[in-house]
Amino acid sequence: DISISVLFQDELMKPLFRAGIIALIISFFIGWLIARWITRPLEKISAAAGQIAGGDYVAVPIEGPEEVRQLAGSFNEMIGKVEDSLQSQRDFVANVSHEFKTPLTSIQGFAQAISDEAITGKKETKKAAGIILNETDRLNHLVNDLLLLARLDAGTMAIEKTDVDVSLIAENVLERLRFLIQNKKLKITKHLDKLVLNADGEKINQVITNLLDNAIKYSPEGSEIGLSVHQEENSGVIEVKDSGPGISKNDQKRIFERFFQVDKSRKGGLGRGVGLGLAIAKQIIIAHDGDIQVTSQTGAGSTFVVLLPIHGKTTTKNGRKNNTSG
Repeated sequence: DISISVLFQDELMKPLFRAGIIALIISFFIGWLIARWITRPLEKISAAAGQIAGGDYVAVPIEGPEEVRQLAGSFNEMIGKVEDSLQSQRDFVANVSHEFKTPLTSIQGFAQAISDEAITGKKETKKAAGIILNETDRLNHLVNDLLLLARLDAGTMAIEKTDVDVSLIAENVLERLRFLIQNKKLKITKHLDKLVLNADGEKINQVITNLLDNAIKYSPEGSEIGLSVHQEENSGVIEVKDSGPGISKNDQKRIFERFFQVDKSRKGGLGRGVGLGLAIAKQIIIAHDGDIQVTSQTGAGSTFVVLLPIHGKTTTKNGRKNNTSG
């Protein structure tokens, strides 16, 4: 029995003990590798987060287990959005400064000329006063647009919803812009179905005005503009199509940003917008729980589509389609 016991210890227990020690060492080493595999990318994410506080936006490599890779991807996406937001803020401040500086320079120049009696004739003085008045109106319009955007952003702009017929609003906007349409000899193709929505009529009026005003500005003389109001499933649709130069894919991503100008070569003045019309339109539509989209191709014009929800109303369609020349 003693020999069997010694044999058991020598031939079985010792190898098992050695194998256990080796297995423990290997397990510890593998565990350490797995831990490093998980913690290393997390440490890089933590370090990158610390760098963000110092203004250094560094993307982290996508590595490690699937969950950590997803975290790294989300982190990089967040960095991209933060950088875009900061760039937009810088652009916004620069553009605001520029848009204020241009009319203020004109006002200051002509006011100084009148004060120094460099302009003495009645006709010249009246012309200078008219320029000052126009630039003042431009500043006032810009300030009002900025205040409107600020209220829309803060959610403090009152949206007074009533049942309104969007087709009638569109007709009224066309009538107000008829002089501009006739001045450029534009043809208006309209398809206005009766569309009753629970919305703020004044704000929808502003959206249609901004979209049509853009279409008129960018469409060449004698071309065609399309305006459509209709229903598609559970959405009211406002569609404005122009015959302008179109918008590139890159510009389409930024077209609703404040002060963004597709044609940056256009000279300033009353005939040139400041790039707030589409930004205001988008915020108004968002406040109505709707959406605004653009489809365009360079050289083939652009189409802006507004989608507004229909809440508890049955929208009727009379099939009326009018084609008239503007």
